[in-house]
Amino acid sequence: MFVLLLVAVLGQAPSAAPSEPDVPSPAESELPVAPPPAVLPPATHELFQRIQNRVAQVRIIERRSGTRSSIGSAFFVSAQGHAITNYHVISDVVLHPEDYTAELVLRSGGEPVPAKLVDVDVVHDLAVIRTEAGVKDFFQLEDREPPQGTRLFAMGNPHDLGTTIVEGTYNGFIQDSLYERVHFSGAINPGMSGGPTLTGQGTVVGVNVATMGNQLGFLVPVKRASALLARALAAKAEEAAPLVESVRAQLLENQQRLTEQMLAAALPKHRLGSYHVPGRWIPFLKCWGDTPHEPEVPYTVTNYQCSSEEDIYLSSRHRTGVVAFLHQQASSQKLGALRFSALYSALFSQDPDTVEASREDVTNFRCTTEFVDVEGLPVRAAMCLRAYKRFPGLYDLVLRAAALNASTSGVDTSLTLGGFTADNARKLARRYLEGLSWTK
Repeated sequence: MFVLLLVAVLGQAPSAAPSEPDVPSPAESELPVAPPPAVLPPATHELFQRIQNRVAQVRIIERRSGTRSSIGSAFFVSAQGHAITNYHVISDVVLHPEDYTAELVLRSGGEPVPAKLVDVDVVHDLAVIRTEAGVKDFFQLEDREPPQGTRLFAMGNPHDLGTTIVEGTYNGFIQDSLYERVHFSGAINPGMSGGPTLTGQGTVVGVNVATMGNQLGFLVPVKRASALLARALAAKAEEAAPLVESVRAQLLENQQRLTEQMLAAALPKHRLGSYHVPGRWIPFLKCWGDTPHEPEVPYTVTNYQCSSEEDIYLSSRHRTGVVAFLHQQASSQKLGALRFSALYSALFSQDPDTVEASREDVTNFRCTTEFVDVEGLPVRAAMCLRAYKRFPGLYDLVLRAAALNASTSGVDTSLTLGGFTADNARKLARRYLEGLSWTK
């Protein structure tokens, strides 16, 4: 404005000074154009005041004691009282409906209101719950992901301290993850699970699900919440199956998808000493290697391991949906054949890492051992399966295999699968063994 005024004054020279030539007015198109004012997001406190009643605390009530056993967060997404939360927040109600119930507490006060569990997406850790009474204020779910670097706001009830809002940044999808997650640079703390993360305009772009601390938070993508909500709104109450059966069907579908994906992929071979072992089979596996350096130990053991870094939460004591394997290549220039054989046997007899589960969740492992020939490499293989008690047809597999061709060098390997059918687990184990060979 100052420039425009200055130009106007200079363009109006008085006629009393004829000795000075007239200065023509610059063309309108040559005048500098002021940039449009930036659209600023609302202040955090203004956003909070506008949407705080759309967020509630979820309380899981243990029926016998009549008191809460755990808490989480939820947010309303329909006028009929539907709310989104995490599956892991309400898992006790799914698995033990006779012992647990859920209720919602609004920030505006008042008595807790009962909440009915409507539907779940166990693979993506989501659930829809509903109150009997409708609500006047609820969130819209965004239909697309925001650009990376967008300022976002996460809401929830951390550590039972009341409804809280936290600022952070959208950093896109985690690359090569087994189950889709969004990286949110902000403080998501215990109790905020199931709460919304939203833009400054108040539209939800993700659901709080996990944290690694140090401003490393993770969200379920909003498209997964939209799909579950659409299914819940379309469902008829009289057609609804028990939710445990729905969880089982979702787990079976998920393991079939993983099996087909892995069997369709080429199994790369990774060089480990004088052996080839299965390498990074599928992009969602993260692989690491290490050789401890201990001069006083007369042998070396090189470790190479790959695993999916995500799993599926079934309960506080039971996880599933896991793919992992570990190779140990042992060698020695100091041990004789007899002593090395004892070392090698000890490595093979070590218990491998298994998927977390309790006796209430799974049976004991049942194992079979056989000697097989893999491309001329003699291998001792032990295959173990344990069944899921609540979800018939699903199993955990542990495969142990050791090469039997050398006196002072050998490779031991283990494959762990969580939540597969017995047939699919065996198919993957056989394919895995094909990745073993001796370089000679």
